[in-house]
Amino acid sequence: MKDQIVYGVATWTDKGQISIPVNIRRELNLERGDKLFIMKRKDGSGFTFVRLELMDKLMDKIRTDGEFFDSLWGEKMVKCKDCTRYKPIENKEGFGLCYGHEVIGNADPKKNPKCGGKYFKPKK
Repeated sequence: MKDQIVYGVATWTDKGQISIPVNIRRELNLERGDKLFIMKRKDGSGFTFVRLELMDKLMDKIRTDGEFFDSLWGEKMVKCKDCTRYKPIENKEGFGLCYGHEVIGNADPKKNPKCGGKYFKPKK
């Protein structure tokens, strides 16, 4: 049944286990052995289950998508590779030179001990 909200009641056992009602398992194609990520609701009223493989995709997006962080802080996070002083190193993808020091292109210039962000000059 689409748009169903309530799928039944689960009882907590002595072993700390619950059974997920069959109709939600079928609708979500959950099978024995599937891994679920559990998050407590912010309001403390319960918890939410999310398929682990979906959390893996989300974590990968967080790890690789700079725009994700931009949306969190409302501003673009700069990286060493965004600086006019950054020079990529040939045959060493993702690394460059800044004032003669090797740095990671996706690094925060404020964490570069030779720069500390004070020498950062954005590319136009």
